[in-house]
Amino acid sequence: MLANSCTVQTWDGDYTVKIEHLKSLELLDEDCQFMQQLCVRLRQLNQVPSREEAVDWLLQGLGKQAKPYLSSLQAKLLAALEREYKIEWRQQK
Repeated sequence: MLANSCTVQTWDGDYTVKIEHLKSLELLDEDCQFMQQLCVRLRQLNQVPSREEAVDWLLQGLGKQAKPYLSSLQAKLLAALEREYKIEWRQQK
């Protein structure tokens, strides 16, 4: 790893970046937990080998999510894809 850098885990991979290139979203602890769980959910969908192209569109959009919540429609779309690909999601507490 490079000096003054860190590895950032995202829905589509892990990236090593310089710390000065990171911007704090200044999230509360529970917001950080939500974002980590969203990342796990998106990674699970990204690992489905023969997913439809429409899934990639949704992953791209949700992967850029900077807010620590999903809209009602976003949550329904994500849940529908998880059902479609038989991915069980259990929220961590």
